[in-house]
Amino acid sequence: MSEFKYACPVCGQHMKCDSSQSGTVMECPTCFQKITAPQAPATDAPKFIITGTKVGERPIPTAPVDSGTAIPPEKDFPATTFVLIVLLCAVIGAAFLFRGKIFKTVPTKTIAVTNVSSTPSNPAPGGLAATVSDGNIALGRASFASSQQAEHPTQNGNDGNSATRWCAENGSILQWWEVDLGAVAVITNTRVLWEQNSIYHYKIEVSPNNTNWTRMVNQTTNFSLAQVNSDNFSATGRYVRITLTGLQPGLWASFYEFQVFGSVVGSGAGGSNVNGNSTNQQ
Repeated sequence: MSEFKYACPVCGQHMKCDSSQSGTVMECPTCFQKITAPQAPATDAPKFIITGTKVGERPIPTAPVDSGTAIPPEKDFPATTFVLIVLLCAVIGAAFLFRGKIFKTVPTKTIAVTNVSSTPSNPAPGGLAATVSDGNIALGRASFASSQQAEHPTQNGNDGNSATRWCAENGSILQWWEVDLGAVAVITNTRVLWEQNSIYHYKIEVSPNNTNWTRMVNQTTNFSLAQVNSDNFSATGRYVRITLTGLQPGLWASFYEFQVFGSVVGSGAGGSNVNGNSTNQQ
């Protein structure tokens, strides 16, 4: 019987046995793995070391391996590495599920901005801006009002631009706006383009001298929801005034355009009274 050395396939520990022990199960003194002893090599040279086989695995062919260049045997996947991978996956999963609590974001605060002038404006209907060809004799004339806002001044009420408007400085009623036609005119009708398509109560007066006023339109009980109100009447005078007598909640005295239709017949101040009548209504 010849004695030879073989290597543990798990830890590489060298062990001795003789040819009579070939094929028997032995225990590695280092890693305590059960090893099947290989067949004895064909040479007795001590430098040849054969790799053994773990119990249950296919035997490795009996071929001498130089001890100086032997390839380290494969090792099992370490259990500690597997545990670390599982823990890492658990941490990543928990971070994903509770990311709203871990990475808190500061909620943005919405600041409500209140329109300081009046309720939000409706866009003016197209095609209603006053032009000279309309016969609007109030276009661009001097205008006055009981009050105004800096961003919505009096002159916006007859500038021919349906994107600008006049607005009173507060939401009280009996706010008025008037226009000086520049000379005595024969007036046939008026048209007002309100800020909102809502109910506005109003009256329209005409005066020859800006002192004595005659009421020509009484819409103090108006129930029309139209954004544009037209009123037909016949009068002669130089000044035309519209007064807001009633407003719906949230509305202010405000309009995009006030138009006066007719023809100028006089020049300068003065002129005949409206329809020959003279009143002093303010």
